[in-house]
Amino acid sequence: MECYLMTGEADFLPCYQEFMLEVLTQIPSVSSIRSSFALNQVKYTTALPVKHWKR
Repeated sequence: MECYLMTGEADFLPCYQEFMLEVLTQIPSVSSIRSSFALNQVKYTTALPVKHWKR
């Protein structure tokens, strides 16, 4: 299970904006770009919460 604090539609990093505008959008086969970034990892575990499955 993982949980992350993510950026939204309008959020961006200035360096990524420059890369996106100057490089990615200049590729002829690229018709749209949608990005999101994890700002912080809130939870990460490989254990499954199975306590409630016990009878």
